[in-house]
Amino acid sequence: MDRAFAVLAGAGLGAGLMYLFDPQLGRRRRAIARDKAVRLAHEAQDAAEVVTRDMRNRAQGLASGDLSVLVGGKRVLEHPLRGSWSPSARAVMAMAGGGLFLYGLTQDAPAACVLGTVGLALAVEGVTNAGLDDIGRIKQQVADKARDVAAKAADTASHVAGTFGYGREGEEDRGGQRDPARQGRAAEPAPAMRG
Repeated sequence: MDRAFAVLAGAGLGAGLMYLFDPQLGRRRRAIARDKAVRLAHEAQDAAEVVTRDMRNRAQGLASGDLSVLVGGKRVLEHPLRGSWSPSARAVMAMAGGGLFLYGLTQDAPAACVLGTVGLALAVEGVTNAGLDDIGRIKQQVADKARDVAAKAADTASHVAGTFGYGREGEEDRGGQRDPARQGRAAEPAPAMRG
């Protein structure tokens, strides 16, 4: 088993190196990968600054005696399932949920399922900040998106069919009869026979 894994790992590493050091497109691929890494680092730095600023402001609020700042303010305490958590509360939820999920992986069957599910739910809430109202709207949002995609696909198919002369536009005249010009030879009167 270890030998097969080593062969697969070596093949994957070789394919990746070939992809990055390709003489024709390798330089472009490396530049794109570098740009994506830089952008990800900047986004992580910005998120860390937001969480740090939020924690500093909450520490000042806690020092003034307001204990509600620990969870995100009085608004969050009034409606905890609305998904309006602060950045620092979201970071704590995501880390605690991830830790709880990983701890659940080390446990036996019933406890593992409960701990893993609760941990995963906390991590997802911390990352997405979605409330119960948002979750309730998912079904309608998916149906609306599917309807939009179907309409765009139908429009595209109609356009492509029209481009190749298979469209329905102009096929019938106002009286519901087929347009003789579109029917070709079948609409032409038969030539009179001589003889």
